[in-house]
Amino acid sequence: MTLKVWVGGAPAVAQSEKYALPIDIEGGQIMTATIGGKSITYEFPSGPIRKNVAAAFVNLWAATTDTVPEFAQVDISDNGDGSFTLESETPGMPYFVTILIGDGTNEKQLVTMQGTITGGTFTLTFNGQTTDPIAYDASAATVQTELEALSNIEVGDVDVTGVDGGPWTIEFKGNLADTDVSLLDYDDTLLEATNEQQTITLASCSGGTFALTFDGQTTDPIAYNASAATIESELEALLGIGAGNVSVSGSGPWVVEFVGTLRGTDVDQIMVDGSNLTGVLAASIAETTPGGNGVNERWLTDIVSSTSSSLATNFRLTGNGSVSSGTFDVLIVVDSTTIMDLDDIPYDVTIAELQELIEAELASYSSGRYVNCVAVRGTVSANGTTGSGQLSDGDNVSINLSTGIGINGGTVAVTVDSTGLAGGTYSKTNPGTIGWSSDWLTGLSSFYLTVGGESTDDLDFSSTAAQIVTALEGLSTVGAGNVQVTLSDESYSKAILIEFIGDLANQDTGMTVVMDSNATVVNKFTTKVLNGAGGTSEVQTLSIAGGPGSGTFALSFDGVDTDLLDYDSTAEEIETALEALPGIGAGNVSCSGGALPGSDVVITFAGSKAGLDIDPIVVIFGVTEETVKGGGDPTVDVQTTQTILTKTVIAESSGPNDWNTDGNWDTLEKPVNADSVLVPDGDDILYGLDQSDLTLALLHYTATATQMGLPRRDENGNIEYRDRHLKVTAAEIIIDSNSQLINIDVMDSSPTIEVLNSGSGRDGEYAVQIIGENSANTASLLVLSGNVGVAKGPKEAAYLKTITQRGGQLWIGQDVGLEDVERTGGQFHSDRTSINGTLAI
Repeated sequence: MTLKVWVGGAPAVAQSEKYALPIDIEGGQIMTATIGGKSITYEFPSGPIRKNVAAAFVNLWAATTDTVPEFAQVDISDNGDGSFTLESETPGMPYFVTILIGDGTNEKQLVTMQGTITGGTFTLTFNGQTTDPIAYDASAATVQTELEALSNIEVGDVDVTGVDGGPWTIEFKGNLADTDVSLLDYDDTLLEATNEQQTITLASCSGGTFALTFDGQTTDPIAYNASAATIESELEALLGIGAGNVSVSGSGPWVVEFVGTLRGTDVDQIMVDGSNLTGVLAASIAETTPGGNGVNERWLTDIVSSTSSSLATNFRLTGNGSVSSGTFDVLIVVDSTTIMDLDDIPYDVTIAELQELIEAELASYSSGRYVNCVAVRGTVSANGTTGSGQLSDGDNVSINLSTGIGINGGTVAVTVDSTGLAGGTYSKTNPGTIGWSSDWLTGLSSFYLTVGGESTDDLDFSSTAAQIVTALEGLSTVGAGNVQVTLSDESYSKAILIEFIGDLANQDTGMTVVMDSNATVVNKFTTKVLNGAGGTSEVQTLSIAGGPGSGTFALSFDGVDTDLLDYDSTAEEIETALEALPGIGAGNVSCSGGALPGSDVVITFAGSKAGLDIDPIVVIFGVTEETVKGGGDPTVDVQTTQTILTKTVIAESSGPNDWNTDGNWDTLEKPVNADSVLVPDGDDILYGLDQSDLTLALLHYTATATQMGLPRRDENGNIEYRDRHLKVTAAEIIIDSNSQLINIDVMDSSPTIEVLNSGSGRDGEYAVQIIGENSANTASLLVLSGNVGVAKGPKEAAYLKTITQRGGQLWIGQDVGLEDVERTGGQFHSDRTSINGTLAI
């Protein structure tokens, strides 16, 4: 235990924070800033640009300072980039502001039940107060009733809406309106979820063994007609399962239920290896036409706001139809920096293959910094027509270098080494320089993309690849899942590599991609990197030998199995089963021929699988089906549904009046648990009063003039919104002071409080003001002299087991729990009508 003495005197530091608007703001949204229950709101215009919105909000704030004193206490400045900075006007005086984006000013929180929950209860906790258990399928009205039953939420302070079982939206209203409230906490340990069940089925067989694999571990061979007990024992021997964690029933098919430590868990699927079974169908898959040479269409586009320098340069590799074999090397140097040293390139490399080789090589520099800064396109007979041929056919290749290479200007030198080629050589043209200018961002804060004549909304210059993909997928010319984007990481330009995938993969889309901006000065560069091409579709053929008259089998692709298929399945049935696999998908395979077993089924890969070299489909003779999905972790999720601005703390408030400032204490360290605190004369203690996590052995107040806490109204007559009482837990509190203001909130503790003396109070307030409810019911108050008020303010409460008064003046509020009063002197005033059935004195 250490004695800490308050001295004050620390230098004042102004609180300062930076708030950045999110990039996905939309027209019509409302941004609200709230300080002490006073708010200003700003509605975003159509097609909002972040920097313009920030500037307008700063102007609105500044205009409000004349009429709303709370906002006048905080200075605001526009940073010109979609963010603004707040700073306390008076160093050392903290402010508390909430800035939200949403359709209203009240905070809303969304409570969602997650997992497959079948029963049980949960609780919600608000600022330390916890509800009674709430059923997992409760109505919104029930959730609202439970919250309003808490001592810190009154009837009318919340409005809960939603369906039975949630999600429930909780809007904080009434006394909690326009307030940044704490996030609700929860306890979900009593929620119940479904146990997962998987059914293991073998194809038709007459003997042999099979094995089961779970979480990478495989059982010993299991007889085809094994008992449920045998399978249970084999599964429990696996490290990923363990004894008592599965229950197996049946005699084939077998049902595996996950219990024990795996109860209520969404587990991985058991895999069946039936390759050692006997008497199975002689079904097989053969690759009859290899797939490949499909090319996804790619575009490279770059944009800056300056016209003073070139965005890109390029050089050409000239092909030679006489080259018959071998390899060649390409070296690219910008000034003295090597950005690519690519060796042993095959003589007949295609355009798509060369692009991949270059991207893989550049990815090794600066953690992928240059990965999309070089674009490769083929030219036929140097006539500028984008093609997809090969250097060995006499075609040429144009390599474009964009500003994304990260070099701040410089001359590009290219060396081609053809000594490894047979039959001829490849040559190159010399590139120029790549310009760079520090003013490239001037006037450019946003851009947009046009694909096939349809344009996105404005995108912030700092947009991520994922945000650009979302914007592109919103275009009818593109669609969801049909594009991927790679970015350079440079701040002075925006180089974007766009590749069409999904439904637009392996084809010439016929569309043009354009990147542009509404900025008045723009330098842009766009090139079609690769023409899309369909290539050769892979064909695999399914056959069954021997002409059987019965039996079943299954197919597996990319680790996922079909259901069991009959020996006489049609091409249509095979196609439906394959398209149901996540690794293939609808429209990506076409089956013809059949029916089995008399005629083979020809499987042709199409759609997004066209032009690709496909892994073989596998014939298997045992499958597992997830017949009951496990509930996962049954849990409750709570999130604030208002959009929150990103806040960066620049400086915390500190100063001579702040309890949290280490320099205000004689040891240069603020008090910690088990310390004793002495407050003699020094600077007033006005801020940092929430010490609810601190437990003191003793709080001894002897100051003659030092005040602790804030009055109900500030010097301008406005109601104070900051913490007014020192919130602290202490075993003993002694006040022997002439101070005119000492505010203490003992919260849920049960201290012994002794008021030996105090000032006479100020501005109609009591010199010593005590609040705090404690559940132990053992707190006591002794008043020998002084001016003391207990829970006399609006909505204030306290609980005291005993009061002993020998002198002074004592006022007791209406909401004070009190068991006994012993008086031998002084003046006693009570708003209560009785104490323990006795008329209050």
